[in-house]
Amino acid sequence: MNVKLQIESGYDKREVAVDNEISIGRSDASDIVLGDGGLSRKNTSFFLDEGELFVADENSLNGTILNGEKISGARQLRSGDVIKIGSQTTIRVQIGDAAPSYASSTPAVNTQTPNVQTAVNPAPASVPISSNQVTQPKGPPIMLIAAGAMTVFILLLGAVALIAVAYSGRGNSNGGGTATPPPIQAGALIPVRVIDPLGGEDEDDLDDLIASWEVAEEELKTDSVADITGGVTTDDKELNVSAAFIDERKKKALEPRPGEAGIRPAGLNVPTELCGDGVIKQKAKLASMIVGSNPYRQPMDFAELAEKRLKKELIEMPGATNSFYLDVGGSAQDKPFSSFSFKDGIADIQAGSPKYDILSKLASNFAGQKYDLNNPVDRKQMRMRLLRMFQPRAKPILKELAEAYFGKFGRPLRVTSLTRSMDYQILLNATNANSFKVRGEGSLPPHTSGCAFDLARKHMPADEQNFVMAKLAEMERAGKLDALIEYGVNACFHVFIYWDGKPPNM
Repeated sequence: MNVKLQIESGYDKREVAVDNEISIGRSDASDIVLGDGGLSRKNTSFFLDEGELFVADENSLNGTILNGEKISGARQLRSGDVIKIGSQTTIRVQIGDAAPSYASSTPAVNTQTPNVQTAVNPAPASVPISSNQVTQPKGPPIMLIAAGAMTVFILLLGAVALIAVAYSGRGNSNGGGTATPPPIQAGALIPVRVIDPLGGEDEDDLDDLIASWEVAEEELKTDSVADITGGVTTDDKELNVSAAFIDERKKKALEPRPGEAGIRPAGLNVPTELCGDGVIKQKAKLASMIVGSNPYRQPMDFAELAEKRLKKELIEMPGATNSFYLDVGGSAQDKPFSSFSFKDGIADIQAGSPKYDILSKLASNFAGQKYDLNNPVDRKQMRMRLLRMFQPRAKPILKELAEAYFGKFGRPLRVTSLTRSMDYQILLNATNANSFKVRGEGSLPPHTSGCAFDLARKHMPADEQNFVMAKLAEMERAGKLDALIEYGVNACFHVFIYWDGKPPNM
């Protein structure tokens, strides 16, 4: 039986054959791993049973949508069926040379498990068709038109629901319209996510921690970036970067080159340093940041990021140099700034409030450039720049890595994440905002600490990835950093530097 699945997910397009059973998800628990942050570890399975193809949802959080209908258990498929999973993955079914039916599938007899033993076969033409069975339409495509209209209606409802959830918890000064916030312990400094919105999180697995907290941003559109020209001091001058230069560096980083690229290209050679004890090391250093007389406080919103910049706790990096470019801030909004706390949720920042004063101070002199807090374009540019910051000790480490890579291959490293505020992280997880909870004063996610950055790798062939990994392993042995290779959602090299310059005592 010739069965193929045509999969489109972000930049990933592929066609796979179903010979027996395959699963799709965001982690190595699945046969097909996709970089879609909305997928569960093992999201959906496809399997053959008595010559028929079935799809089964694996108890995923966001579900499996078959021809516009969310399914449970297993459902029989026909050629032309369309399945949507995660937040950006579409799968089209092709069975033999059959013409696409675009009909909803008939339920399988056993809807509790993907290991269905009894298949449901289509009714013969002479048998009356019941209300839960569908046949190919003949004559004028009335049913197709109706189905298309219903699909559009469902999609519109889904979009409205997503927007409503994304803004759940957004309140005002009198508390009206504010959703019930997740519980929080009084005095807790650092939140720890204890519910994985992607499904099946292991709290001791840093791959899971990063995958769930560090949802990928939208790719940076360089036509939305403004030139920076205001810097006059030595440190600020390096921030004077034009949008055209960032665009040129982006194109150079992503240009086609020989060799297989991807998450697991042939010839990938992962050093032990990048798949070893990173969970223990990073947890130990993150935990050490929140103790003592001056504990680190995680930035909960952009005003707190601005405060850390004014105090020089975090420093801004240029949008691009010859050796790297920052693909960060692609999801930055132009709305008025808001405050966030787990206790009170999201609220507008009012003029004259302490947080408004902090933002105003930075806007009046942002490394020599002025911004207007009442201008949506300026607010977006400020957000982009605040997302380009991290801990001062990380700057020379990123430069060393980038310059080594540039010297070898003549193209810039693509950096996809630096420091994020909590409200920005929740924006990226908008469909699961209430999954964020607090448990005492546990450790903090790596990217909210200002000590981590990610290097994209899916666009690199194996020789480039191996070179970067060898350099990271060398720097890890020298006690400069801890590095991990990430698969699935992020498919990056996750780099963590030690905030005090000292590796943990293990």
